[in-house]
Amino acid sequence: MIAVLYIFAYFLAALALALLFPALVAIGLGEGAVGLDFLISAALWIFIAGAMMLSLRGRERRLRPAERYLLALLVWLLLPAVTTIPLMMTIDGFGFVDAYFEAVSGLTTTGASLLPPADELPRGIVLWLAMMQWFGGATTLLIVVLALAPLGVGGLPEAHSRLIEHGGLPEKRRLLLVFRDIFPMYLSATAITFILLASTELQAFEALCLAFSTISTGGFSPRSADIAEYVPTFGVVVMMVAMLYGATNVLWHRDLLHLRRVRAVSQRESVWTIGLCVGLGVVAGYAYFEAAGRGAGAAFRDGLFTATSLLTTSGFEIRNASFEIFPLAVVVIVMAIGAASFSTAGGIKLFRIGAMFIQGSRELNRLVYPHGVRPSKLGGQSYDIQTMKAIWVGFLAFVLAAITLSLVLASEGVPYEGAVLAALSALSNVGPVYSSDWAISTGWPAYAQMSEVARLALCMGMILGRLEVIAFLGLIVFIVRRG
Repeated sequence: MIAVLYIFAYFLAALALALLFPALVAIGLGEGAVGLDFLISAALWIFIAGAMMLSLRGRERRLRPAERYLLALLVWLLLPAVTTIPLMMTIDGFGFVDAYFEAVSGLTTTGASLLPPADELPRGIVLWLAMMQWFGGATTLLIVVLALAPLGVGGLPEAHSRLIEHGGLPEKRRLLLVFRDIFPMYLSATAITFILLASTELQAFEALCLAFSTISTGGFSPRSADIAEYVPTFGVVVMMVAMLYGATNVLWHRDLLHLRRVRAVSQRESVWTIGLCVGLGVVAGYAYFEAAGRGAGAAFRDGLFTATSLLTTSGFEIRNASFEIFPLAVVVIVMAIGAASFSTAGGIKLFRIGAMFIQGSRELNRLVYPHGVRPSKLGGQSYDIQTMKAIWVGFLAFVLAAITLSLVLASEGVPYEGAVLAALSALSNVGPVYSSDWAISTGWPAYAQMSEVARLALCMGMILGRLEVIAFLGLIVFIVRRG
């Protein structure tokens, strides 16, 4: 436990230092009171993180599997509590549950919100909401590569993570090396996205917030207007590319950057993600062209953006009710599947769905050729029976979590169809889908109208979506056996 707390202190210190940026921006924009709130919060948590590092120094070691699960749980459970202080201090009437919901949604890149429209909020808060998603995206990549993939949680393709596993090293050293391998690419992609967006008619502040939210597939917009109303066409294209970057495999990006063609080609999941976005986008674009009577260029732009936003679990809507171009069942299936592994996107992940299809085809072939021997491969990943068991168990855990969460929400007064969509939106980390126009037209309660029990249940759903449900269940089993 001490070693877990020592590594957790580094995540806490990083988040505390991140609070300084919105503080300086708020002060620079004349929001002195908001900036002071952020400075107070930053000073408090920097002191606590520093005290933890000093008191636990020398106690680190290689974490055991259960301790890695615990580290991931602490990151997603406790880091949001750190960010509640500036929200409660700045926003009138915002209690702890409200602030915690907002923080969990931000750090898990879910994008569900209880707050008024962004135009009515202080600029410092708007920047922090976008920055929380960006920080959460980086944390997602670190936790997956550092803690979950090496253990093959839910059938995660650990063969890919070994490219930067740094086995045999102490946990602090592994953390720093994984950070070195991943964060510069993530930061560079954010900077490029910001520069390209700022080169359009967007204000620099808006460009920065959109860069944070698109790279992290978070779905937060710095303005309450539809994306098509204030982002020019070139900016929309940049946002689509940024969302695809965030939703594709970070190890694939690394191989492309280092010109490792064989490895990059073997990781086909990211190519499938891009292909599915294009294919679904063409379908949506044709539907826009037929139904809305828009020009062909605008229709296919909107269709590609809508499909990309949905499949990458970002949740941006280019126009009001744009997700309704698809039947609700299609929306649910697409967002539940999600995009690529080792990415900031949520959902079950394409490689798991692909593996289950391949295994299903293999079993059908076995009925005809019972003695045939055919190895199962998806891209460069081999699938044996143990991997397939892990994938099916992970899939079953996701489904059971969605059913349980939807029942809890329904018991709190949410109509069951809305409860199912809200539950899947939380578990897939794509909160804005629930808040689309169908929530208003069907009378479903907004997030702010739900009870505290329902909002806390959604917080747990968002955390489980990032943690992987099966990892949480494994940790529970470990605690019960140790108890």
